Amino acid sequence: MFYKLVRNTVLATSLAFPNFKQTALITILVAGIGLFGIKSADARNVLVQTPDVSQSSSYAIAQLVDANSPIYRSWKLKYSVDGVVYQSVLVMKGYSGVMRTRYFDFRINKKQVVNQEISLKSSPQGLVLLGYNPVYPGTSRRHPTYAADNFLFSVEPDGSLTAYTCDDLRQCSAVNVERI
Repeated sequence: MFYKLVRNTVLATSLAFPNFKQTALITILVAGIGLFGIKSADARNVLVQTPDVSQSSSYAIAQLVDANSPIYRSWKLKYSVDGVVYQSVLVMKGYSGVMRTRYFDFRINKKQVVNQEISLKSSPQGLVLLGYNPVYPGTSRRHPTYAADNFLFSVEPDGSLTAYTCDDLRQCSAVNVERI
């Protein structure tokens, strides 16, 4: 169900981050997640559907589209939310991929491992990787508490990589990225 929302045009408020660049990147990422379910701005139906732009200037409009080029790479990702460190291995095979994440769950006082599928999209701020269907490894059983991860990857003019994540519960973090 969430995957169908990926192509929607969405509205998102800016998050309270210390600088404009970070705020803009996170806003695009959160907006692209599809949390608000605004109607599609599908380019094939541009004459039929018109996005609502009557909102206040404190809102940003973002649209995700299919990425132009496939990605065939693997990365180690490290990020944290509320002091809990998440370590993931992301493997992209074209326009889709898989990611395995390890973390410590304080609710049950033990290490957890989650697999999720990844879809590659593009936004004005960079590439967006949308996670969905978090399951226990080797099963199709959905993890009851894990919110799917979504990432924004941007290559800056100086060649450096900037990466952020916001999960489906809008918990956000900067991401350390290591190519493997």
